[in-house]
Amino acid sequence: MTPDDQIEFAKVFGDPQEVSAFFPSLPEYPHIEVLESRGRAAGTDVWHSDLTWQATPNSATCLHAQEIPPCGGDTLWASMTAAYDALPENVKSVIDGLEGVHDWEKELTGVVRQGPDGDARYEDTRRKYPPMTHPVVRKHPETGRKLVYVNALFTTRLTGISTQLGDSLRNMLTDLARTPEYQVRFRWEPNSLVIWDNRSTQHYAVGDYHPHYRLMHRVTLKGDRPA
Repeated sequence: MTPDDQIEFAKVFGDPQEVSAFFPSLPEYPHIEVLESRGRAAGTDVWHSDLTWQATPNSATCLHAQEIPPCGGDTLWASMTAAYDALPENVKSVIDGLEGVHDWEKELTGVVRQGPDGDARYEDTRRKYPPMTHPVVRKHPETGRKLVYVNALFTTRLTGISTQLGDSLRNMLTDLARTPEYQVRFRWEPNSLVIWDNRSTQHYAVGDYHPHYRLMHRVTLKGDRPA
């Protein structure tokens, strides 16, 4: 599969967007991010959804394996729809209507500051992507089903309640992705291609292959404002 093939495949599911501020694009392909690592890239081994710190996080992510380690490097996904459905009704009544603040800075500042122009790049990125507020319980725009829209990587706090209660709820909600019954696990092979709904799932890239090299090409699809 060529880069053009990956983009055309992704277009079946939506409109590809240009790469974010944190990873380089493939030369001559502004819609393909190049993800390289040797056991851990920033934030990949923490449960998360991609780009929730944006006003309109991407609807889906398409990942194509270019080079994979001889073993390890699996990716797990968790259904946050299943997580919401399993919550007790009294918890649902508390979190429905709350909002969470999503911010990239805690995990990705080091990535942004790399290079001789790192400080200027950081200030520009901070202006372009300030902290963003999204509902704690999001309704999927296609299925209409409710889901938990809080993740450990980017959701820094909950608003509208006390800090103590907000921190407790945030920790409880981010831990839901760890439940094996909500998960699926994928073992990559050369040229594997995976696409997932970034709105209703979280994912976790296992960083157990150091010092081996892993190279992926990522295409993300434009999304809408969570509601």
